Amino acid sequence: MGLQDEYLRNFTVLMTEKGVVPLTDPMQIAVYNSLCAGLKRPSDIATELGVPSSSLHFVLDKMVDAGIIIRSKPDPDKKSVYYSNLALKIAGSFEPDDAAKEEAEDTFNDPARYYSGMSSVANMLDSYTSEIGLDMDRMRANYASDLADAVRDRIGKCGMEDAIVRIMKEFSDITGFKFSVFALNPLTLVFEGDRCMRSKVDMLATFVVRAIENSSGRTYHIVGREDFSNGELARVKVSFDRAEKVPEPYINMSLPQTSEVHPFMMVDLDGTAGLMTSSIQIDIVDAVYERPLCITDIVNKVNSPRSTITSNLLRMVEEGVISVFYSESGSAYYGLSCSILMKKTRPVNRDSYEISMLLGDVSARKGAFMEGYLRYTMTTLKNYGFDSDYMMVVLGAKYMRAAGRGQPKNFDIFFGKMSDIAKTIGLSLNVVSVYPLTIGINNDNADSEMSSAMTFVKGMAHQGLEMASSGIFVRSSEDTPETRNISFREIYPALSMTPVEGIRVEELADAAPAKKKRTSSVKTALKNRSAKENGRPARTVRYITGVVMLVFVAAILLISAGGDDNSADGDTFTVYGDAGFSDFTLIEDDGTELQIPLSVDANTQVSFTIMSDSVIGIGTVSNGVATAMQPDSDGRYTITVSSDLELQTLYPVSLPETGNYTAYIYSFDDKVSEKYAYNFAGYIDAVTYAEVSGGLWVNSHGAVKIQTDDGFYISDTEDKTDSVFIQKIVSLDPTVPDFHVREIKSNFITIDFSGDYIIDGRYVSGELKVGMWKQIAGLFVSTDGPVTITSTDASGDVRNINLTEGKFRFYTGNEDLKITFNQKELI
Repeated sequence: MGLQDEYLRNFTVLMTEKGVVPLTDPMQIAVYNSLCAGLKRPSDIATELGVPSSSLHFVLDKMVDAGIIIRSKPDPDKKSVYYSNLALKIAGSFEPDDAAKEEAEDTFNDPARYYSGMSSVANMLDSYTSEIGLDMDRMRANYASDLADAVRDRIGKCGMEDAIVRIMKEFSDITGFKFSVFALNPLTLVFEGDRCMRSKVDMLATFVVRAIENSSGRTYHIVGREDFSNGELARVKVSFDRAEKVPEPYINMSLPQTSEVHPFMMVDLDGTAGLMTSSIQIDIVDAVYERPLCITDIVNKVNSPRSTITSNLLRMVEEGVISVFYSESGSAYYGLSCSILMKKTRPVNRDSYEISMLLGDVSARKGAFMEGYLRYTMTTLKNYGFDSDYMMVVLGAKYMRAAGRGQPKNFDIFFGKMSDIAKTIGLSLNVVSVYPLTIGINNDNADSEMSSAMTFVKGMAHQGLEMASSGIFVRSSEDTPETRNISFREIYPALSMTPVEGIRVEELADAAPAKKKRTSSVKTALKNRSAKENGRPARTVRYITGVVMLVFVAAILLISAGGDDNSADGDTFTVYGDAGFSDFTLIEDDGTELQIPLSVDANTQVSFTIMSDSVIGIGTVSNGVATAMQPDSDGRYTITVSSDLELQTLYPVSLPETGNYTAYIYSFDDKVSEKYAYNFAGYIDAVTYAEVSGGLWVNSHGAVKIQTDDGFYISDTEDKTDSVFIQKIVSLDPTVPDFHVREIKSNFITIDFSGDYIIDGRYVSGELKVGMWKQIAGLFVSTDGPVTITSTDASGDVRNINLTEGKFRFYTGNEDLKITFNQKELI
């Protein structure tokens, strides 16, 4: 995943058979959204999205490999291949509108206007997610459907008219709203309630539709919606039409998950939902979550090289994730300026007992619909492996900012505001001690689940204290089911609470950097941060595209030719390095360490040597070819910076010394799977590759394909009695493991494998030569979905091959075979 993916504002989070994964590629998101409508052929998807079919196939293969979509042939007699979704959407992003922001402002200014208790917090959550563009529609629909299932037995089985009457009563009791029947054919309902009901009509209509399906067996979907609201009274007419039940994608929940969880984090960046995927930057956020730290403290907490921390910190300052605070002595401290919404840290918990219990509780209480939504959302996110308490802290802090706006800096006033909202949601506050300041939170309703509310008040109290005192505080808490005591301690009294604005950076003194030490400074990062387009940083850190790579190659040529540069004087450019740069050190001619990313004026010449324990090279990648920079006799590299550049770590390709094969090489922009690399059609033969690049180098995402000559095969053992004749392998390691190339001397047949398989530990797809009358064992890896595998010989005889947990075994004869798989169950 490239650096451009670290602060994505266009993302989707999916539940797959392999666990919860973020979908970040715009094309893959578009394909997934397209397939939400059902089965489609590749040509249909390409036409809909307006992309060439040749480009789309690579995207589809990646998504199949990731378990996001599935490939199938509904009619085995036809060549048509179809794709459908194999993942469920958990959350995503969308572009918020002004109406949602205005509604959120009204909600936080007066949260007790329409709701009391936990329902008021739930309403704030609902308004806030709409305001920042966090799509929770799937979870909202799931909650409404599951809640309707919880009252199924009370409604019972009956005809359509009786069902409507019974559902009306349940609906009114649980939601506090009501609906009336405008027409039965087509079914048209009018929902009535207060003005905040309008944003919840989708959940309310889903509840009714599901309840009708449970009681009468009829399935409906929404076809129209008209808003006749007036002032405080909301009245929305919703039209429905009969429809076939559309099953959700089949996910085999019995498959084991990997114990390793790749964390990612949802954050609020400048009022917009974003996704962070860089593990090092997530660690930095965790380090400064409670208090601002100097860079030395961050290095010690994160336990990474200082150069890595520095480069990432400055990128985070530019993007608005981190703010810079200055002490009276001028030292820089780094604190969090975004809001963490949730963080993926654990595998999925498949136990639904807690969900079932809370649905039963909500369905039995009057007016508990919104409280149930909050509890359902928090519990579901927890089951998906998210730490979601962050969201409650953010809501509490946001309410306090709204309530305390324009108030004098007086703790008594802010404590009064805190107490008012705490009372509204069923809690009470008291000051336990003055030093350290400790606030006690008590649950006044022992029958209600209030852990989320206590976390909400914790965030509110912390925000209120800092607003009242203009200080920076760190908190700690002691919890019991009934009470929570939160202690606050002020830190850095001389530290400015207000982050330095980019417009004021010219007034700042640098934090005494070492003389002659060329680095991407805080001041430069703040300047870049101050330059915004549509409220977002105009300058962001991204991987260089292929076009810019060509510009960089031209810059390398200018080093030797001494050509003129047409860049305007006064411009500042940045040299970036890939992740591998954290493993070695760049030293300038005067012995000082060179920090990457590096910001310099246009046409600046930079010279450095590399200190590393491993044999590496640096250079650029263009059109799949890695070109290494060549140092002088003293090991010094020299570049002239005339544009933003990216240097990549390169690795020498090592090929076995044997004949009768051809090597092909390609340096990919991002990490690819073995399946993708195996089927990739754009490899460059090693001879041509060396002529273009001047050597055999690849970047960290490079791959090497080995293809034997006709009549030869690849063998890993000294045994010359092989029965499987592999003729193509792909290595994602630049040092290709040793192998033998032997001539095929025994009688063989050709098997045409449709799909993806592992045979003799090697990835196989397409034609494979094997010995006659041999036993072949393998593993089917095309998809995790339920399938059947068959073999067809040259005479047309078809045999079923037993498949157990993806493993199979069969015997060859003396005729060529075709192995195919078919989707057994597509639901």
